[in-house]
Amino acid sequence: MTTRDTMYSEDISDSHKHVVSVLQDGVTKLPPELDEAGNVEYKVGTLLQWRLAEGDGHALYIVGVHDNGDVVGISDKEFEHTIDTLENMAQQLDNARIVSIKKRVLHDSERVVAEVRLAQKAPLPQTELRVAVLGDYGAGKSTVLGCLTHGEADDGRGKARLNLMRHQHELESGHTSSITLSTVGFDGDGRVQNYTNNRSAEHIFQRSQHVVTFIDTCGHAKHLKTTARALTGYSPHVFCVVIPADAVEVSTTTREYIQIAAALGMPLMVAVSKMDIADKAGFAALMHELLGTLDAVLPERSKCIVVNVDEHQSLADDMMRMSVVPIFTTSAVRTLGFGDLTAVLGKSLAKRVAYSTDGVKPFEFHIEHLYSIDTVGTVATGWVHSGAVAAGGAADTQQLVIGPDSSGNFVEADVSSIHTLRTPTESAKAGMSASLAIQPRSPITIQKGMVVLGADQLEAGGRRISSEFTATVTVLCSDLVKMQAVVVHIRSTYHLATIVDIGSSTELQPPGCAQATTGLRLRLSGNVRELIYPGMPVVARDGRSLTFAGRVTAAM
Repeated sequence: MTTRDTMYSEDISDSHKHVVSVLQDGVTKLPPELDEAGNVEYKVGTLLQWRLAEGDGHALYIVGVHDNGDVVGISDKEFEHTIDTLENMAQQLDNARIVSIKKRVLHDSERVVAEVRLAQKAPLPQTELRVAVLGDYGAGKSTVLGCLTHGEADDGRGKARLNLMRHQHELESGHTSSITLSTVGFDGDGRVQNYTNNRSAEHIFQRSQHVVTFIDTCGHAKHLKTTARALTGYSPHVFCVVIPADAVEVSTTTREYIQIAAALGMPLMVAVSKMDIADKAGFAALMHELLGTLDAVLPERSKCIVVNVDEHQSLADDMMRMSVVPIFTTSAVRTLGFGDLTAVLGKSLAKRVAYSTDGVKPFEFHIEHLYSIDTVGTVATGWVHSGAVAAGGAADTQQLVIGPDSSGNFVEADVSSIHTLRTPTESAKAGMSASLAIQPRSPITIQKGMVVLGADQLEAGGRRISSEFTATVTVLCSDLVKMQAVVVHIRSTYHLATIVDIGSSTELQPPGCAQATTGLRLRLSGNVRELIYPGMPVVARDGRSLTFAGRVTAAM
């Protein structure tokens, strides 16, 4: 390659078609390259995926142009080398291809210029499973996930967990203080796609038909607020409780997570970590206590210790039907036990639920996190609970609204662009993570925990904008009293609430049997109003301890 073997790349969508073509006779100059924005590039080494994203799935490379726009051409040999480079780039992405090549020979020389058009292949149908990884302080959650997502062994001192740490204080302390999302994918043949055979998360998503998103939570009590937010705001489909094999007993925190899984009606799996340092007698006693805890809390589910099984599909189906709790024994140092764990997750499919009593599936999107991008505006990431939305509006042309604010108000909004699994798409459908560029039509401060949905669905399916609701919960503390103040987590937000009434039909029992439930009536404090509907998960805490967990039965 010479320095003249450069390419001009631009969007070929209707609103950005170039006026001057290098294929036209007599053209000796194109607009100069813009480094700050857009998808104009005069370098062979450009990131093709970014160019495709800028062009809504299309890119046009103009070969034989200097950075300043001078049309100089390249030799036939250099042209062949350039096309080979583009083909290799497209092949590495696995989701792009060259659709046309048009070239012109310059009259005053034997050099050529060309327009090479590339496009994304039709995306594979994808499914996504969200797994909330829970466990006590020091259980090894992040280390287990580091091995799963990066395919490398731990050194016994937490090397694997460094791949998931987000903050300097996490690196220094070795303890997670924030919610971290990590991914493992599976292609059409069931092969695992992680960072061992992929260079980025985008590449994993492009090559996968089934994606498992792990929600790494905090174990320390001082970060309980963050963990509670993950349970109610990140829409997990499965709970994975991690227990260290060298623990002397099943901790209170671990028991509470198992009880929450029962209270919310969630599929549950257990991963026993640190098998490389387990004592035989101590491990046997720990497993005996663990099985006893599971039998007390989830008596209707079978328990299965998974060791080199072949029936991964049936085990995955039984777990998702909540008829079995699989227990996996793992070692991050020896990379043992992860084969069965990934195989079962690769076969597990989430059940899609539309919160509607009349069979209609309206669009509903829960905001988990927010970003501000200069050229786009506010971008919200979250989970599409039901329905579908297309850039410019909902798929069924319904008007979208976003809210509620603290007063319970919603405003009309538009969705200008959409990404699903970090890939630009025209629409987002139920059962997938998505990023929406949201443009409210009226002033509103967009916050985590808000909802985007069809305007005509605000009162449908039992939804109400209210400050008071009833819920059926499992009590995790020793006692509850009327007018007790608790912090209630609803979606990705939380509010101070008061227990207005406690149902008398079911007695409160100490933790140890999660089948004991009670009805509560709660009122949000400070005149706060929220969008509430039946079936919505709620988790409450009091300081550094969990108080109760359950689901809303009705909004008042």
